Amino acid sequence: MAVLPLITDEDATPEQQAIFDGSRALLGRVSNSTPLAAASPKLMQPLMGFFIAALRHEITGELDVWTKMLVIVKTSMLKGCAYCIGHNTTLGRALGMTDEQTHALEGDYRNSDLFSAADKAAIGWAECLTERHYHRDKTTMAELKEHFNDTQVLEITMVSGFFNFWNRFNDAMELDIEDADNMNRFKKSTELDPEDYVAYMRSCWWNAEDAMDGYQAKAAE
Repeated sequence: MAVLPLITDEDATPEQQAIFDGSRALLGRVSNSTPLAAASPKLMQPLMGFFIAALRHEITGELDVWTKMLVIVKTSMLKGCAYCIGHNTTLGRALGMTDEQTHALEGDYRNSDLFSAADKAAIGWAECLTERHYHRDKTTMAELKEHFNDTQVLEITMVSGFFNFWNRFNDAMELDIEDADNMNRFKKSTELDPEDYVAYMRSCWWNAEDAMDGYQAKAAE
C-alpha cells in the first residue's frame, strides 16, 4: 500500500484533472503513480511530459521505441522496483518482446543471440549508467557511439537516467501494481498522436487557463 494517499478524480483540482485526462489520452490508463504524484501538479505535469517523450519516438523523432524499451526495462531490472518492472515488461510484451528475450535481458544478454549488436550497446550503457561504472568503463560509451549518433546517445542516457529516478520514486512510495484490466491497457503506450502530446503540454499550469479548457474539451470528445 502506498505510503501517501492517491488523488481521486472526485477530489482532483483542474490542474490535477488535466494530468489524469492527459494520462488517459496518451497512455490509455491512469497508473497508480500518476494520482500519487499529482498531489504536486506543478511537478507532475512537466514530469509526465518528459515521461511521454522518453517513451515515444513520435515525440523526439530520434530513437526508436524498441531501443527505448530495452533501456527502460534493463534500468528497472537493475533498480529492482517491482512496480516498474511489472509495468515495463508488460510494455515490452506489447512491443513484441518475448519471454526468452526478457529472461536474457535480465541475465547474460551479451552472449545472447536474441539481441542485435546495437541492442546490446544500448543495454550495456543503461547498465553502466545505472550501476555508475561510467567513470572507469570507457569502452561501453565507445561501443554505444558505434551504433548511435550523438543525439541518440544523449537520448539513451536521458531515458535511462529518468527511469533510474522514476524507479526509485515508485519503489520508495511502495506503490501497488494495478489490476490486470488496467495493466493490459497498453495499446496507447505503443501508438501516440503527437497532436495529443502537444495538447497535453498546452494544458499545463504555465499556460493560460483557456488553453487548459481547450485541452479538457478535446479530451472529453
